[in-house]
Amino acid sequence: MSGAPSVSIVVPARNAAGDIERLLDALMSLEWPASRLERIVIDDASTDDTAQRIASRSTIKVIHTTRRIGPYAARNLGVKAATGDWIAFTDADCAPRVDWLQKLLAEPIPADSGAIAGEVLALETTTATQRFIESQGLMKHSVTLPHKALPGFSTASVAIRRDVLTRLRGFREDVLYFGDMELSWRMQLEQKARILFRPEAVVLHRHRRTVGALWSQAVQHGRGVAFMKRNFGNVYRISLTEQLGRLGGVASATGRIAAGGDPDRWLTPGFLSLWYAGMLAGYVRGPAWVRTAGPS
Repeated sequence: MSGAPSVSIVVPARNAAGDIERLLDALMSLEWPASRLERIVIDDASTDDTAQRIASRSTIKVIHTTRRIGPYAARNLGVKAATGDWIAFTDADCAPRVDWLQKLLAEPIPADSGAIAGEVLALETTTATQRFIESQGLMKHSVTLPHKALPGFSTASVAIRRDVLTRLRGFREDVLYFGDMELSWRMQLEQKARILFRPEAVVLHRHRRTVGALWSQAVQHGRGVAFMKRNFGNVYRISLTEQLGRLGGVASATGRIAAGGDPDRWLTPGFLSLWYAGMLAGYVRGPAWVRTAGPS
């Protein structure tokens, strides 16, 4: 791959001992010229043995924080330490496929592309909750990118031009959720740069396994929506038609119970109802801010 751009992969990790080994194995297996690739993991004051597991990999650059700073501040730390022309992001509960970077950064790349998003697929579908998340596309860029106002990427599978990140002054550090969407919207509105989508560049994500974890994710999503609504009120609009469509989705799933075929069909209406209720609860609660002082 002569002429390949230099790439820095940045990953924040917080109490990720159960996932981090899989991520590190995937990062070490990526097909990309070694001289053009660096891997940076930020241990955000973990209280388990995440830091020790990362430290065992000599080719991983590790940054430790002494107190919890939040995922977006951690990513900014990684960007400051990075040297690549492109900054690629994924998460501790992910595993990029070996050809992720090859597919993500394949030429040609249009000059007006500030970021390139890859697809996010299920690592496992062991539980009914995970199968629901995958079937609804809650993590898939093919589902989440075509937003009603502006496309928005997640940091599970994306590469951003270093100079674009510099001009944007990185991620906002005061928020816990949807900081990636906020940056993607600023990039489009301020820099007039677009998001290129390459679904063949795949990262596998370990979806939430339990109903309780799904509820927490829904609440986080609702709080992220509240954050976006507060910051982009003239762009981010919540339509009555969309909300009625969600209710219709629950009704449709209920109607399919008797149809047979899908072994999870009895659970889908309940999962949908829980998801939308959690989003509403999170939206009412409002944005989630990072505590900038105090113990980790």
